[in-house]
Amino acid sequence: MPGKILILDSVPTNRIVLKVKLSNAFYQVAQASTLEEALNIIRTDVPDLVVVGSENAGDDEGVQLCAALRSSALAASLPVLLLTAQPTREYRLKALNSGADDVFAKPVTEAALLARIRSLLRTRDADEEWRLRDRTSGMLGFAEQSASAFEKQASILFATPDRSDGLRWRTQLQPLVPFTLMHKPLCEALSAMAKFATPDAFVIALSAKAPEEGLRLLAEIRARTATRHSGVLVVMPDNMSDTVIDALDLGANDVMAHGFDPEEMAVRLSNIIKHKRFRDNLRRNVQEGLEAAITDPLTGLFNRRYALPHLKRIAEFSSRNKRDFAVMVADLDYFKKINDRFGHAAGDIVLSVLANRLRNALRPVDLLARIGGEEFLIVLPATNREAATDVAARLCQVISREPVYIQKSDIQIPVTVSIGVAMASDHHTTGAISGTTLLDHADRARYGAKSTGRNQVSLETVTPPNLSYATRGH
Repeated sequence: MPGKILILDSVPTNRIVLKVKLSNAFYQVAQASTLEEALNIIRTDVPDLVVVGSENAGDDEGVQLCAALRSSALAASLPVLLLTAQPTREYRLKALNSGADDVFAKPVTEAALLARIRSLLRTRDADEEWRLRDRTSGMLGFAEQSASAFEKQASILFATPDRSDGLRWRTQLQPLVPFTLMHKPLCEALSAMAKFATPDAFVIALSAKAPEEGLRLLAEIRARTATRHSGVLVVMPDNMSDTVIDALDLGANDVMAHGFDPEEMAVRLSNIIKHKRFRDNLRRNVQEGLEAAITDPLTGLFNRRYALPHLKRIAEFSSRNKRDFAVMVADLDYFKKINDRFGHAAGDIVLSVLANRLRNALRPVDLLARIGGEEFLIVLPATNREAATDVAARLCQVISREPVYIQKSDIQIPVTVSIGVAMASDHHTTGAISGTTLLDHADRARYGAKSTGRNQVSLETVTPPNLSYATRGH
């Protein structure tokens, strides 16, 4: 089923007529005649959207129901549509301020209503998906909810057919909102974005004569990675119901179907920005959680959790394509003595500097990870024995070239590494190459480098190089 909708209307005939329309669109429909009944339904089986029906726009019944739903913890996050007879501008503003996402006049145009429902349900589905990912990250202990005490001021870009309209709208709206407002002609909106940061929301004005230009801009915004998550409010003159449907189905977050109104625009833009910031925070939490799951917090390198599966994929690819590759384990020499003599804080600085030196000396395609206290895994894809040995020797030189300076203590700590190297081609005859097996061999080679003097490279060899492997240099 595409979703469950709750109809809240005191008139049975209204509920029945609306239920038929929604059921024909394959929505699951529940009905309530009072607020108490609606909250009981929400408590037992949460719907995806609530449609509130009101007979008369003059009695404020619908507005009060919307406000009551928004004030309830059960329904506070649910999209709400209000249907009422002959809503005035003042009534529409009261309804939006009370928590309604949109207001439709009765008799409602079925196609427009269904388009608005689709739009709101897409937004709700996206919110729920990010909520789920965020909860999963939190349960796994990857990240905690991050809250900023200072929100960056939101930015809005007006894109209008006529430059003067954009300037006029901006001037009238600015006293009503705490946003940074910009304006560009429709034809310049996307190209101008190369000169400034992506706005939090676009306001696109459609002309009655040529609405296609604005709709093309809307489609471009939704298609581009940089602007995909920006909010979009579309403004159009009266009597363009077909264009309303097109705008909503192309991805507009909201539509003003009665032309420009600064007070109404202020409310709608505030709602768009509020929802965008909510989703941005969830996306940021998830991203931070994923980074925390695979990143070593001290050095910023990948950790063992990420490195071992990635090594397995490299091994599978190399085995399948007969490409040689190298696995190295680099170990910081005398790290315990550094900690004992200079303290653990100095030891952490040494590890961070070492990680940076290794990172700067390797290719972007190479894998570098911290897999133990002072141990680092290095994997060089598509690399032959000679190139791998040269790289390992160069890494030793890069690390030992200059001591690590500890500014707080004004001391310099000499550092060296011992590196063990294992080549995939040495293990080709044993069948499929195992990344963990190569890691074990590289680790044993590292012990060889340690036991024979440190600050050197030890190459583990099992059999002569297998010539069936491609030999690409590093």
